[in-house]
Amino acid sequence: MNRNAFLLVAVAILAAAPLYAQKRVSPGIRAGVNVTTLSNIHADFKADFYAGGILSLNLAQRYTLQPELTYTRQGANNVVFVDEDTGEPNKEENVTIQYLSLGVINKFYFVEGFHGLVGPSLDVKIGKNFPRIDFEDDDYGGVDLGIALGLGYTLPFGLTVEGRFKTGLLDAFNNDYFLGIFDDPDDVSLNRVFQVGLSYSF
Repeated sequence: MNRNAFLLVAVAILAAAPLYAQKRVSPGIRAGVNVTTLSNIHADFKADFYAGGILSLNLAQRYTLQPELTYTRQGANNVVFVDEDTGEPNKEENVTIQYLSLGVINKFYFVEGFHGLVGPSLDVKIGKNFPRIDFEDDDYGGVDLGIALGLGYTLPFGLTVEGRFKTGLLDAFNNDYFLGIFDDPDDVSLNRVFQVGLSYSF
């Protein structure tokens, strides 16, 4: 490599260095508490948890793209199910549906540390717990699409305190076993999730 070519490469590296510094990649973890229910059915909130990994891509001074892979436990307590033959309330059941959630969160920083967030997710059902009811596999949705909104604050050493609201966009059930509030076959039961937790970027 001649001297001119060497100088050109050196200048290009020096010019690109600030860009790479701004586009820093930071892996991390997140975990916290879920408070969840299912819409349009007679049910109570249930408390559970979520945990997973994140990858923060700092693409601009006030913008971070954050892909996430999260194990999350959702559902509701005291869900009222109906008798298939009579259509009358039959029994109450605590419902837990486990998802593996792949999210893409967009974080926008207002002032130092404070940020708002929004992003979609693809949630794949990996388990269920209806202790007294034996559903077939096709009796409830295996995949959900979600959208999350939230606020957070990131401390200088990488710890973030965050709150989110997430709603599902697809029916969590593919049946009419539950008692709908409006008793309308067009009603759908969507996942509703409030999350409060911590994340840490290394």
